[in-house]
Amino acid sequence: MTPNESDLTTEQQPRETELPELAVRVLSDVERIVTAEAALVEANIIRAAQVLFDRLYVQALLIGLAAIGGVAVVISFVLLLHQWMQWWQALLLLGVCVIVAAELLRRGLIPSTSTEAARAVTEPRRTAIDANVARQSRQ
Repeated sequence: MTPNESDLTTEQQPRETELPELAVRVLSDVERIVTAEAALVEANIIRAAQVLFDRLYVQALLIGLAAIGGVAVVISFVLLLHQWMQWWQALLLLGVCVIVAAELLRRGLIPSTSTEAARAVTEPRRTAIDANVARQSRQ
């Protein structure tokens, strides 16, 4: 046996005994990393939820104030109309104005189904036409 071979055999034995210890250390390090990451994620989620609830609270407050202001304007409008009309006439005029305003808002804010249906029909045609043009240009 040469001196180099004896060194190899003596060095391999301690490494084999250190392998389970090394595996335990690696697993404990991974556990600590996962625990730290979980704590960071939890902290970020909690902070995001707090910000969301704060915004929700402020928006609810603003919507409530706007609703109170709108009701005050409507009441003052009806009282103004009552100077020249009967109560039923003033309230009838107010009801008609509200219905017309609601219909105008609906048409402006909600797209009509015919427009959506037209888009659904034309979009596949456009992509099919584009695909045909691309195929013809390759040939």
